[in-house]
Amino acid sequence: MGLPVPDGAVATLSAYKLFMEQELPGGDGTLLARLKSGLQNLDLAREALVGQVSRELQHLILAQPIPLELADALIQEARRLAPAGDHTLTVRSSGGREDMAASFAGQYETFLGVAPEEVPDRWRRVLASQFGEGAIIYFKLQGLLLEEAAMGVLIQRLVAARSAGVMLTSDPGGSPENLLISATWGLAADLVAGKMAGDEYLVAKANGRLIQARYARKEHLLQVREGRLEKRPVAPELVEALVLEASDLERLSSYARSLEAHGGCPHGVEWVKDAQGDLQVVQSRPLPPADNSRRPPQGMAEAAAGVRVLLGGHVGSPGVAAGPLFLMGPDRSLAEVPPGVVLVVPRTTPELAPLLPRIAALLAEMGSATGHLTLVAREYGVPALVDALGAAELPEGEVVTVDAYHGKVYQGRIDALLRYQSPHPRHSPASPILARVRAVADLILPLNLMDRRSKEFRPENCRTYRDITRFTQEKAIQLMFGLMDEVAQGRVPALRLLKLETALPLNLQLVDLGDGLASHETPVPPEDIISRPMRALWRGISYPSITWAGPVPVNVGGFLQVLGQSAINPPQKFWDKTYAIVAANYVNYACRQGYHFQSVDSYIGDVPEKNYINFTFKGGAADDVRRIRRIRLIATVLDRLGFDMEIFGDVIRARFRRRSETEMEERLDIVGRLMAYVRQLDMLMKDDNISQVLAERFLAGHYEKPGEDDEPAEAGN
Repeated sequence: MGLPVPDGAVATLSAYKLFMEQELPGGDGTLLARLKSGLQNLDLAREALVGQVSRELQHLILAQPIPLELADALIQEARRLAPAGDHTLTVRSSGGREDMAASFAGQYETFLGVAPEEVPDRWRRVLASQFGEGAIIYFKLQGLLLEEAAMGVLIQRLVAARSAGVMLTSDPGGSPENLLISATWGLAADLVAGKMAGDEYLVAKANGRLIQARYARKEHLLQVREGRLEKRPVAPELVEALVLEASDLERLSSYARSLEAHGGCPHGVEWVKDAQGDLQVVQSRPLPPADNSRRPPQGMAEAAAGVRVLLGGHVGSPGVAAGPLFLMGPDRSLAEVPPGVVLVVPRTTPELAPLLPRIAALLAEMGSATGHLTLVAREYGVPALVDALGAAELPEGEVVTVDAYHGKVYQGRIDALLRYQSPHPRHSPASPILARVRAVADLILPLNLMDRRSKEFRPENCRTYRDITRFTQEKAIQLMFGLMDEVAQGRVPALRLLKLETALPLNLQLVDLGDGLASHETPVPPEDIISRPMRALWRGISYPSITWAGPVPVNVGGFLQVLGQSAINPPQKFWDKTYAIVAANYVNYACRQGYHFQSVDSYIGDVPEKNYINFTFKGGAADDVRRIRRIRLIATVLDRLGFDMEIFGDVIRARFRRRSETEMEERLDIVGRLMAYVRQLDMLMKDDNISQVLAERFLAGHYEKPGEDDEPAEAGN
């Protein structure tokens, strides 16, 4: 592109793979396989475990020898760049996915002041930084696979910096026609890490004209001396002096135009100015899409008129959000930060990046809009203000609203402002995890086998995993009922059908697999049920306040719908059969009544992790709309009970698992009541409101069904 860049060399992804595919001592497989194993199923919520895994994986990498031919090649290139053998090199990351789906800003190591002989070790340490605690969390949240994050490494001549900084070629808090430049004396490592403030220049991109400047007190600078990054005091005459001149702004703006034209999008650019006044580009990364243009929405400025402003700050990441204040002090860990808070921090250090997906907004007393943390905040759409002086003095727990379009923090929750709030994207639209999901979704989600009675309902017509699931479930149901018919006819000598003694209109036949019933003489009295899940389920099914017998009260429309459906889809010939396979800790209950089918499969034992309830309900006598309204009723109840659900049309499948025996039995009791309550209820589903009304009635313990004249509003009383 013709831009001035320090000379360098790249250790490519091939070097990374050569190192990672080495066999570990003792025949434990390759280094890459061991790293994959360490990251698999890692629970990010367990901070101590993440830290432990991070230390183990980094130690593993640092203990692994570098292949001799690779080490020799690294030293040879390093000597070419630094023939005197002095500490004049920098070694920095260039990850395979870095700055593509995610920036990884501040997550990987950069080493300054490296001698040629030290390059192989620093190269290995850059690789190890992939597995730092914050990098692992960021890596996992972005949905990356380890193979996709392979690490290239750049070895570059270190510029003896008079000044350095960052340029955003599109102003993140304003017009895309302007660019934002931050600058400080010496090297910019502390500036991008949020450990110090620098000058900031708002510049017209077209010609480099200065629009606005904010000057900071620059009391120290960073320089490399004999391989060490040293902090030195700034000369008194430079503490408040301008770092950049008008000609520097013009030159940087010309670089910005070239980079945007070449890359096709805004960039974040790290630059260095040497002792001779020459400006060199040392890094350029595409900015997240959210940075392209984030102007304040129209009408927003007037939305908070008259509300008390607690403090102001400079926009680091645009947006608006509200929440209680949480002060991040030195004695607090990342795990202590609760979700949904407005996080107050002393400075914008990259180590805070893992917190961004779970907080509402960020207030930093020191920092820069060009720093690493604010760049990641913009990736996640988290509103952030920097230089928010006085934020740490606000009372913790007080609810505030952060307007990171206009740089203000308001007292209380301002709903008029929150109308302009945007949801936080947990993953970038270009995230690899979303790309993989899109690639397979068409093979998983569509359902083509709709009608089990159709001649097309055949295995060769399954085109998706959902088709396979639908087909196998339907055939399994048919097989189970067929098996029970075989048992009833005495064709399965090992099993006996035992009729349950009950006044309910349920032709319930039991099969005991062992220790499920106290007696085996038919009919079996309900008190002889000793299967824990069956006993709990039957307690709900036979609950005294729920009526199974007789018709439900229907309106004319519902009755006519049933007549119409009867002509089209007559009920199955085995509609009145109900079977339950029971054991001491297990039940499989299947009931097809008239036009609908419902089943419960459950295990309840002493170990909560093994306990589960699977519930299925499908079909009905009325039209599609009324059946779906009944499904909404069922879903509302099950959601309140803590079930996970999948719903498709008039089919609902729900799961409840890994709870104590008492909780499982309570849920089965209520599920039994629900199955009885919703019998023929699809005929009452006359409007969309009735689903919620009847669900609230049921949850409140009112199991009577409303009459024809009941209105939904009255029914809730």
